[in-house]
Amino acid sequence: MIHLRKFRQVSAILAAAVSLFVLAACQTSGLGTASLPAPPSAPMGTMQWPATTAVNARGYPAVPAILPKPLVLGPAYPAVIPVAWQRTEPWIRVKITRQSPVRPWINPILYRGRIEIDRLPDGRYIALNVLPIEDYLAGVLSRELYGNWLPATYDAQAIAARTYALYQMETFGKTHAWDVTGNQNSQMYGGRNAETPRAWNAVRATWGQVMMATKDGMTGIFCAYYSACNGGAIQSAADAWGDQPLPELGARVTGDLDDQCRLFSWPTMRISKAFVRQAVTWWGQRNKLPYLADLGPISDVEITRYNRITNRPEIITLIDVHGHIGKMRAEEFRLALLMDPNRRVKAPPSSFFKIRNDGAYILLVDGHGYGHGVGLSQWGAQALAQRGYSGDYILSYFYPGERIHKLW
Repeated sequence: MIHLRKFRQVSAILAAAVSLFVLAACQTSGLGTASLPAPPSAPMGTMQWPATTAVNARGYPAVPAILPKPLVLGPAYPAVIPVAWQRTEPWIRVKITRQSPVRPWINPILYRGRIEIDRLPDGRYIALNVLPIEDYLAGVLSRELYGNWLPATYDAQAIAARTYALYQMETFGKTHAWDVTGNQNSQMYGGRNAETPRAWNAVRATWGQVMMATKDGMTGIFCAYYSACNGGAIQSAADAWGDQPLPELGARVTGDLDDQCRLFSWPTMRISKAFVRQAVTWWGQRNKLPYLADLGPISDVEITRYNRITNRPEIITLIDVHGHIGKMRAEEFRLALLMDPNRRVKAPPSSFFKIRNDGAYILLVDGHGYGHGVGLSQWGAQALAQRGYSGDYILSYFYPGERIHKLW
């Protein structure tokens, strides 16, 4: 998730003082009720990928009619996951270090619950913070929101973050050593050091509450995506990365609701087509998409499909100098530019833009928003709170049709 605040850096003096006893301090479970440790991440069923090995008449990899979900984003999980009612507060596993060939060193941060060092099947190690989910949320909220934002914003964020975390536990976590990461790949998490009175007030006020939706007669939790600023239009999860359509995660126009964000509108960006090819072919290789991996020098980049409701771009088509065609979702295009390990230029803040070809460059113009733009806008939530709306109303605005249930 896109966070709104940078981590406070821990001073060298504090690091030296705390590092000797941090593991012991991590064994204490503080505010909130602790219970049984729980599992995390995994797919529910096998994802059927559209064939990407077919070739066209010229022997070039053909673009599938339905674009597959990129491997780096994981399998396509069900839109809703049934969960037990009246369940005990679960424990969540948070990955707090990268995979390492040796036992990792743990940052001098205080954690609730316990710290575990796990050896992965490939021989590398990771460190996990295993703790009650409500304690975890108290370390998330102030890393996702500004400290002076209103209680209603915090309440809405607490329920969205709890729903998102529980969904990850019931899907990804079922087949992995951890449920969530402690960074923007899941939700920003700062451990006990990040806890604030406002964060704990929101956790207590919404204790055990999650959002639920119904699809095809099945009711359960859904992946409650959120980002910093949608730039005036919410992107659907289906458009963003091929998730199953769900009204609660659908496309909607929000106008100037989150225009207090400095990246509600952002200036034109100029990116060389050489870099576009580098990033897109790398993305294709990593995700086993030959129609992208085999592209030659790029001659043209166009948005070939827009969402009919929001006018956000959905599909970007790339043509190389040999006439070969590659297609990708607009959000994939942004992620390819952002994640390219050899990136030398600034990546766009969102996938909400228009494209102009300019010789050896492309121009991203009329850009709006910060992050993927699916679900709740944090700046939009704060704007609604400033107008006097409650946390429940804020959630109903961004996830229309959702219902809040108390699970523990």
